[in-house]
Amino acid sequence: MDRARKITALCLSAVFLVTLTVYAASKSYFTKVRYNGTVVNVQVTEGNYVKASQSAYLKDSKNKVLLRWKDHKPAKAYRGKDSKIYSYFPYSINMYRYKPGKYKLVTSSFSRNITVPFTYAGRTSLQYRSSKVVRNNNGDLVQRFYFRRSNAKGKMIHAQIYNSKNQLVRSFKFKSGASNQLFTFNWNGWPGKNAVNRCPRGVYTVKYWVDGASPKTAKFRLAI
Repeated sequence: MDRARKITALCLSAVFLVTLTVYAASKSYFTKVRYNGTVVNVQVTEGNYVKASQSAYLKDSKNKVLLRWKDHKPAKAYRGKDSKIYSYFPYSINMYRYKPGKYKLVTSSFSRNITVPFTYAGRTSLQYRSSKVVRNNNGDLVQRFYFRRSNAKGKMIHAQIYNSKNQLVRSFKFKSGASNQLFTFNWNGWPGKNAVNRCPRGVYTVKYWVDGASPKTAKFRLAI
């Protein structure tokens, strides 16, 4: 009885090892996803015994096909230590027209289908809303600027203030701690810590941007 159990256990172990070997052989591909603003770069490296091309689809969370590649050629190919030819397929997808959410790139070659899921967080943006005079925590009058930010978590927010002669009078830089919340900062009207005079009242321009987005400008009236 014990001998029969040992034989059965050995047989099951052999089947398990063969299954693992077949699975590893069928899993001879690598994927990587990188983000650059609204552009999602998907890298697919596939191992075959011949150089191959791929067809591919970009699908949303409802499995709707958004983009197609009929005959996508590899950017390069090389022979691995296992004698397979590895083909490198880069896909550069500009997601600016699509909503934030979950997506997947599905590629197909003569030997396998590969699914690469990714999440698109949306555009990085910063939009000026308004400016007004308020009192800060010390009771001093300051000019407060209000912005709406999107997908800006961990990114640097820049602001530059110019006078009516287009001369730079003050620069600010902040690290965004949130993605989709109202962002504010204060200016006391002074061009710097060691300045002799405060900037006069009048119309100024604030140039602002967040890393990954284009700079914008807005007019405001300094009233302190």
